[in-house]
Amino acid sequence: MARQAILSPKQAVLGLLMRGPMHGYELYQKYATELGQMWHAGRSQVYSILKQLEETGQVAAQTEFQESRPARKVYHLTPDGRQVFLDWVHQPVKDVRDIRVLFLAKLYLMRQLGLEGVDALIEAQKTVCRERMDTLARAAANLSADDFGNLVFEFRRRQLEAVLDWLDHCQQLVPQGEKP
Repeated sequence: MARQAILSPKQAVLGLLMRGPMHGYELYQKYATELGQMWHAGRSQVYSILKQLEETGQVAAQTEFQESRPARKVYHLTPDGRQVFLDWVHQPVKDVRDIRVLFLAKLYLMRQLGLEGVDALIEAQKTVCRERMDTLARAAANLSADDFGNLVFEFRRRQLEAVLDWLDHCQQLVPQGEKP
């Protein structure tokens, strides 16, 4: 799967619709306000995502007529869209660089929606990080002492240690199912 597809905010849009039906602009405003500090999506991107999600049957839209204003579409989640979101939100991210966007979005949405499994998600993310550290250590064992790869390894190892420390911190601050 291409990196761009992995970073698509489709699942975050589905997560916001878990709260209930919204029209496009309302959804864009909630996205910008709640997720914008970690994951930017412009208004046209949100509308494009809604169109794609409607085409794949993950959301359905109803036209809402308004007095003295143009009609607008109100989007709601379908059972398929709900399942896609729930499958996504409970899975750890594979790349450390995605923790600052994808993992934080998952953590935020799980808390906002009061979903169970926050602690399990954090534990699964720790496992992914530990496995990555083991893989890096095996690769570094084949490097000579003066190899530049050692600097790269040490950077990645320390980055993963910092992430693991932060995940421990998350477990202390983010009780299961508690809304902020």
